[in-house]
Amino acid sequence: MTKIVFFGSSIYSNIILEKLCTIPDFEVVAVVSKIDKPFGRDQIITPNPVAKFALDHRLNLIQLEEFSDKLKTEISQLEADLGLCVAFGPPFFDQDMIDLFPKKIVNIHPSPLPKYRGATPGPWQIINNETSSAVTFFQIDALPDHGPVIAKLPFDITSSETSESFYQKAFALATQNLDSVLKSYITNPETILKEQDHSQKTYFPKFTKESAKIDWTWDGDKINRFVRALLPWPIAWTEVKNSSGDILKMKIFSFNTQPLEVQIEGKNKTLWSQINQHYQIIKQL
Repeated sequence: MTKIVFFGSSIYSNIILEKLCTIPDFEVVAVVSKIDKPFGRDQIITPNPVAKFALDHRLNLIQLEEFSDKLKTEISQLEADLGLCVAFGPPFFDQDMIDLFPKKIVNIHPSPLPKYRGATPGPWQIINNETSSAVTFFQIDALPDHGPVIAKLPFDITSSETSESFYQKAFALATQNLDSVLKSYITNPETILKEQDHSQKTYFPKFTKESAKIDWTWDGDKINRFVRALLPWPIAWTEVKNSSGDILKMKIFSFNTQPLEVQIEGKNKTLWSQINQHYQIIKQL
């Protein structure tokens, strides 16, 4: 029996955690996730999807903001063999944390490492017009997305891909191969590990609401990809001017040579073709 501590905080982490809990040879001795935070318009304190899953299934849940000495002691007392990390984010693992596990910590990253290191690999692969990708299992070291590769599982990026569909596809593929990849690694890590070609690394920044603004100097195809890439968050947007001269923010949910489904701030979603006579898109930077 392999004892595993799972690190995750997103809905995509849950896809892996649910599968992990069904594999007979693995025992999830703890789930480590972020503390509950305010969510939604009413800012209600809410557990993230991983914390909720752990609570619902009576798993040992540890919630944190940082890897304190107390936390490290608590995890070391679990005597786990392996850490498994999926969409966890900061705090990042230092060598002391990594060394708490005899088999170290495995991360599952939705890009063909070393390309697209960083927190938002899905949107950038869509924006950059990649047609194929891979989900990569790798052994964590003290540098972000830098450790040796265990396995790369390829998949296609379609011409209608959104970030949501991209990540669902990537982590579903990882789930399908979770049992075999982890068992191969646990059995013989020394021969399965392959150092990344760090000369080929690429990194793109994390998106914010501000950086989701459309650049109208791009061609229509890139704007289309940009809009799809930012679904379901943070949503591409632009500024428009109404007939009174007021400047408003407009979210764009779909695009094909021109905006299709849109939402003016304070209004409901609608079709741009139904309101474009009342608004002018402000295209200068």
